[in-house]
This record gives sequence, C-alpha cells and structure tokens, in this order.
Amino acid sequence: MKPGVMATLWKIVQEKHRVELQPYPELRSHKMGDCSVIQNAVDFYLDHLSKLWILDSGTVDTLLTPQCTCPPKVVVLNMFFGKQVKTIDISSLSEPNSLLQNIAVEYTIVGKTFIYISDASRGSVLVHEVSSGSEWSVMVSTPTAGLQIALVKQPSHSMYIVRLHQRGIIELDTTALRRRDSLAPLTVFGEHSKPVVLLGADGHHVYFRHTECSDVLVWDTRLAFNASRLDNIHSAGPRLTTTAVAAVPLKPVLLVLDSNYQDTLNSNTPTYHKITFITNSFL
Repeated sequence: MKPGVMATLWKIVQEKHRVELQPYPELRSHKMGDCSVIQNAVDFYLDHLSKLWILDSGTVDTLLTPQCTCPPKVVVLNMFFGKQVKTIDISSLSEPNSLLQNIAVEYTIVGKTFIYISDASRGSVLVHEVSSGSEWSVMVSTPTAGLQIALVKQPSHSMYIVRLHQRGIIELDTTALRRRDSLAPLTVFGEHSKPVVLLGADGHHVYFRHTECSDVLVWDTRLAFNASRLDNIHSAGPRLTTTAVAAVPLKPVLLVLDSNYQDTLNSNTPTYHKITFITNSFL
C-alpha cells in the first residue's frame, strides 16, 4: 500500500527469544515489475492440499499514487517446498477499475477446482475453473467500496458475503456460481443489525466483528442466525483492531490477528501485530 515495502507476503518465524518476519517464499519472489512473481498480495487462501493461492492485484502504492506494475493474477505456492507451482492470469476476467479483494478456492466432488475472487467495484464474484481455464463473473450486490467473501462446508457449500458499511451477511450457494447463474438466490442475515467486517471462516463457523467494535463474534452456520445469541470469543484491546481469524487444521485452536492497522493507514506510525491463540470447545 505504501512505497518502500520489500514484500507483501511474509512468513512469521518464532525464534527462541524473538519473532522474525521473512519474505515468503523468498525476497526475489517480490521483485517489482517482474510479472512472473508477486507484486501486491492482497489476499490468500490455504487449501487442504497445502497449496497457497495468492491473489495478486498487480497494483502497488495504492494509498498514495497507485500504479499498475503487472496484470492481476493468482499465484499458487506449494507450502511443503516453498515453491511457486502455477500462475493464473486473470486480466481478462477483471476490468481496469476492478477492486479485487478476497480469494477462496473450492474443490468439487467431480474433481474440478474453482477460484472465487471478489470484485467490489462491480459487486461481483469472479469465477475461474482451473482445468479448463473457463471464467465468468456473477453479480451478488451493487457496486461497493468493499466486498468480502468466505467459504464454509457445512451444512452445505455456502459462500458468505459482506459489503463494507452495509448491514447484513449474505449467504449464497456456490453451485449458483458454478452454474454462471446471474440471478443466484441470496439469503441475508442480520439485515437489521449493525454493519460488520468479515474476519474468516472454517468448516461451519463464520467470524466477524461490528465496524465500530473490536469484539470478535462467531456464528455456527448449522444454527439459525440470531444476532443476540452470537458467541463473543475475543477482544483486541486498546488501539488494536482484529483483522483476521483462522482455524488451525485438525486442532480446536484459532489464530486471531490484531494490529494498529488503522493508525498505520492514517499516518506513518509503525504497525504492531499481536497473535492470540484461542482454544475453545465450540470448534
């Protein structure tokens, strides 16, 4: 977002007495102007095969003087070897004014792999089927400043969508996306409550917070949505904001990321991060 940052994807390494950040998979994987590597990793998705799918917008210095160094793409890394294994050009799927924000990946029972990418400028989810290279877009809302998406697998394969500064969480069956259904049926939950920020999801939980509050809430999607009965699992603390929640695979543990992100955006204040490990029976 600002000039002078060496990389936009980093690995956290916990040493004996300290924590370090290392460019991932290596520094040369982030060389500006080299369109074969990462320019601006705006989001990523880690699948069950230990593949990391990285959404690269190709646009840098977005807060000050945005410049497009390369077309947008998806970069796939093998986490076992820390190697780049695939690059998918999505420039024909996006538009010059596209605001690409989130990525999710779904494997179907017939062996196909679908990439879903949110484009806030069009209020659409962009769909790319990996094996055939077929791609299309499905409108899910009016254009907005922010469009967040997350996948859950139970009770059905559903996508949950949040529009920045707007009320409600939208539920969409991903089969509608795969059918290229431009009139996909949508269900809205919490449309009478406060606007929310989507923080993450796992098998059957959605994690979010209200825009003016730092408390992290969880909704078990197997149960009917009730705004008054959501579990509060974490509070970021003074001057910190929770930006992401992720479940540790095969363990009843959550990773919660807090930072003074807003201060960094508004000034030259250094960014401070805090990671909290939460063990809870609801997982």
